[in-house]
Amino acid sequence: MTVDIDASLITALVERWRLKTSTFHMSLGEVTITLEDVDTLSGLPIDGEAVIIDVPDQEWSATCMRLLGHAPTDLSGSVVRISWLREQFNHLPPNASS
Repeated sequence: MTVDIDASLITALVERWRLKTSTFHMSLGEVTITLEDVDTLSGLPIDGEAVIIDVPDQEWSATCMRLLGHAPTDLSGSVVRISWLREQFNHLPPNASS
């Protein structure tokens, strides 16, 4: 299975995420993401069996690099810190659509 990550979309969502309310702050107000949204945005099916990726701990860095284009230097097992995601994807690239 190949997963294409839209870095511009991830960056835009990270910029709009409000940790205190666990919502996205958009021009129309605060919104949250639903399972149906995950299906629409990612193309991952929400019916049937769960999608699980079995990655040994020592391969998470390479998996992050393959899927995100970056890998944290302080990985602890499969945990990627939200602060690292913010640092990597906080600014929209010049060619991002709004």
